Amino acid sequence: MEEGATEQGPLHQATDSPASTIDIVSRIQRVETSLSPAERRVAEAVRQDFEAATRLTIAELARRAGVSQPTVTRFCRSVGSRSFGEFKIQLATTLTVAAAYLNSDRVFGDDAGQLAHAVMMNAANAIREGLDQLDTAALTTAIAALAASRRIDIYGQGSGSAAIAEDARLRLFRLSIPVAAYCDGHQQRMSAATLGPGDTVLAISNSGRTKPVIEAVEIARSFGAAAIALTRPATPLAAAADIVIAVTVPEVGDILRPSPSRYAHMAIVDTLATGVAASLGARARESLRRVRYTLARLGVAIPAPSTDPTQIMRDLDLRE
Repeated sequence: MEEGATEQGPLHQATDSPASTIDIVSRIQRVETSLSPAERRVAEAVRQDFEAATRLTIAELARRAGVSQPTVTRFCRSVGSRSFGEFKIQLATTLTVAAAYLNSDRVFGDDAGQLAHAVMMNAANAIREGLDQLDTAALTTAIAALAASRRIDIYGQGSGSAAIAEDARLRLFRLSIPVAAYCDGHQQRMSAATLGPGDTVLAISNSGRTKPVIEAVEIARSFGAAAIALTRPATPLAAAADIVIAVTVPEVGDILRPSPSRYAHMAIVDTLATGVAASLGARARESLRRVRYTLARLGVAIPAPSTDPTQIMRDLDLRE
């Protein structure tokens, strides 16, 4: 459950009537790690077909999940609904508002298809949740800071954040901005010590509590560099940065599945890079034109030229 919530506590205060409008899909994601194994089976059964779940009886959903009916009731209470009936109303409301993001028209009857559906829908939902939380004022400030930077150093540790840091480097270096990514704590500290006014750090951490990244950000700021953090709100990393792009995407309980936060962070990095390209205008177009020309000389077919830097970046992505 969410911090401070009990089965009959704060979550239910947000649902004073059956018609209360909450994003029940996001609520399931937020509390999933605290659900019991049996309740997680109910969550998975619901995710397999959101639309069908709004029409099932409690007995039918229990059979699909392989649990008892009281377990279904406990699941509904854990995600903030007072009853199974209220849960179905809230789910139907969520689907009405954002069905395009939560479902696919394709129905799979094989294990591989159902696996693909679960993984890809989790990715889509994570991106949607990141979009819902996005502070556009912070995003605008971050784009402006990156576009004006003399140099950008990117920090991220762990399998997820390190991969996003490297992806951000690949997105930004094509815009003729000196940029480097560091995934080792010692190298992050050394990098930070060489920064100064006019330079920017982009720190990426889902937890916001990775000590080497936090320390490197503090070092960089002490020498006059600006710091942007892509992380959870109200964390030590958020407190250490000048600009915070805050997003909370809970991790799933199944360690075999990809981390949902990775998808949200990747989408935000793409948004930042596209915004920087647009801000740089002619400078970005010239840099991307040179990259296109260099690749074309390798004998690789490329689309017809475009003067739009965001389109050029998409064209280059198709070539990789």
